[in-house]
Amino acid sequence: MIILLLTTLFWIWSVASAHAHIAAGDNVLTDWHWRWDVIAVLFIFGTLYVRGWLHLRKMGGEAKLSQLVFYALALGTIGCALLSPLDDLASYLLIAHMVQHQLLMMLAPPLILLANPIPVLLWGLGGSSRLQAGIFLTRHAMIRRVRDFLGWMPVAWSLYVINLWAWHYPVLYQAALQDPRIHDIEHILFFLTALVFWWPVLRPVSRPAPAQDARRVLYLFLASAQDTVLSGLIGLSSKILYPHYETASRLWDLTPREDQIGGGLVMFAVGSMTYLVAILVLVNALLSEGKRTRSTKRALGDGAQKVEGRI
Repeated sequence: MIILLLTTLFWIWSVASAHAHIAAGDNVLTDWHWRWDVIAVLFIFGTLYVRGWLHLRKMGGEAKLSQLVFYALALGTIGCALLSPLDDLASYLLIAHMVQHQLLMMLAPPLILLANPIPVLLWGLGGSSRLQAGIFLTRHAMIRRVRDFLGWMPVAWSLYVINLWAWHYPVLYQAALQDPRIHDIEHILFFLTALVFWWPVLRPVSRPAPAQDARRVLYLFLASAQDTVLSGLIGLSSKILYPHYETASRLWDLTPREDQIGGGLVMFAVGSMTYLVAILVLVNALLSEGKRTRSTKRALGDGAQKVEGRI
């Protein structure tokens, strides 16, 4: 499914007309960018998922309504980030650009994984296509090995963090703002590395053991720590890191310095809140598992005492 996603995105991106952050003056808050390449991707994967969900529902398989809601919210989030006036507003404000990136990294990927997309998308394919795709997901298939490697916590964490820091380096960030192709690549890599990052946390294909829950808490804590450092470096920098926003038209009397501080705050607030919610869910799972284990041991102990008493 990763190859299918990459191929579709690359093909549509390669033939799409050039697109960049282009300020629209007074229309900045009302100008929607109806990019047919983004709409096509959302339509293809949305149709596949709904078709697969209905098929599974009809067969009595695992097709929960919550999964459909999560997937719809994920596609809506991507559409909001790339098609709404937010995309135009990002031409003027680093704050808006940070919101856009947080939608693509902190919200859309977890929602997609909560929708358990792999089996549903497979059932959305036709019979022969589904069988061919299933071959690539067997235990010893190369795609399965690649998925398992990318889903290994040290690899997933490193890919996500390296990509995040690299694109916020002023030279690359400026290049993305000035070149539409580079900017699209930036968004695609943000989204894909975020999918890889959230995979070992949510594990849509299996239920991790309690020990894995503890490792995932540490995994998220370290991610939150590096996010705090990066947002602090951006928000507290004494100079303007991204000159594009010095020359952009100012909105709401925000100075470039205030805008940069706000951008750092957005990254810190959204990232910290998302990581905190995930950590609290995992800690609750650990505590619940501990209670179940103690209850089981207590029940077994009481049973053994009753047997001994009868003897």
